Amino acid sequence: MRAGEAWLALALLAACGGEEGGATSSGPRPSAPPLVAPSASGPSYEEETGGGALELLRFTFTSAVKAKDPVDELKAAKPGQRVYAHLTLRNRTGKKRTVNVSFKVNGEERTNVDLDIEASWSWRTWAYNTVLPTDGKGTLELVVTDEEGNPLVESTLPIKT
Repeated sequence: MRAGEAWLALALLAACGGEEGGATSSGPRPSAPPLVAPSASGPSYEEETGGGALELLRFTFTSAVKAKDPVDELKAAKPGQRVYAHLTLRNRTGKKRTVNVSFKVNGEERTNVDLDIEASWSWRTWAYNTVLPTDGKGTLELVVTDEEGNPLVESTLPIKT
């Protein structure tokens, strides 16, 4: 029996005057949490608990994505290489959110894309930028923000020849 089921069973037994697990009527009984039906007009769980934030769980620069997961973790990029920014996000807002992914190569913006993040405990998504063969040495810069402009990721990856 799971914890929630145990509390429900105790509440039902207490209401019926029954006992569970050898407890005696003379000893103290654990109190069950109140059983409250959700209200369509009341505040949501996220509003009550402050769980409405878009949360970064994991970020990786990778050379490819297979089965929604990064295949490796890049420590540097090479000219001509495609570089993915793989994100795992938690969206407990109860609605679709959007993140903006911006790549800069040697200070010049190259890729700017908005990605939708559905309500999820663990939502995986990614965007990529191809470092051009003419870029030479330098830096690939990544900034990921939510729709309000709050930064979720700020990271750089060296470009080496």
